[in-house]
Amino acid sequence: MDVFCLPWVEVEPLFHALSRHKTLSHIAISSERGGRGIHDLLDNSLTPIRQSLCFTQLRTLRFKFPSCCINLDNDLLLEAMSSWPHIRMLEFVDPQVIPTVTFRGLSAALRQCPRLHTLDIPLNAVNIDIDPTVESFQHTSLQCLNLTSSHISDAEAVACVIFSMLPSVDRVLPPADQGYKCPSHVCLEVQRHLGSFRAFAGLGRHVTGAASKT
Repeated sequence: MDVFCLPWVEVEPLFHALSRHKTLSHIAISSERGGRGIHDLLDNSLTPIRQSLCFTQLRTLRFKFPSCCINLDNDLLLEAMSSWPHIRMLEFVDPQVIPTVTFRGLSAALRQCPRLHTLDIPLNAVNIDIDPTVESFQHTSLQCLNLTSSHISDAEAVACVIFSMLPSVDRVLPPADQGYKCPSHVCLEVQRHLGSFRAFAGLGRHVTGAASKT
């Protein structure tokens, strides 16, 4: 189900109506800011993500509206991913969010959704709380990770975590023709470092393979 340009005041009634159809596999909702204050949502346990936990058959979930990421932290992401074991595409685009999900929280959540292919959520990658040289978990299905709404300070360190934990991800930028905001300089740097890591790893495999034939 796709709903675009929905008036903000109608978002919550829509969730109420959708809750009667718990077998939905595709939900995409886009809205603009309306009259409701953000503090109303902060005091409301039925935030957009939490209201979607009942849709256990979801394959695609896309939210693009202000405050859709209210209360999204490591714990809520883990709860959500546990509720959506079949999810393949997950996108939360919130222009007002201050990211709180960390790489450690992301790692725990990804274990619950082995089929996830595309992910676009705001990450707090300023203080990296995972050591890629120690962490053994790898999620091999994820191929597209959009970091344009994430907070990043050390591009090389972020690229190192992605390269180690998400070996199939080769891009952290969205396609240029899909209406996303221009990526920041630091996102471009992450992409550059990720490309360098992959090129070096490919060269290493080539050298090792050549040596084994001699």
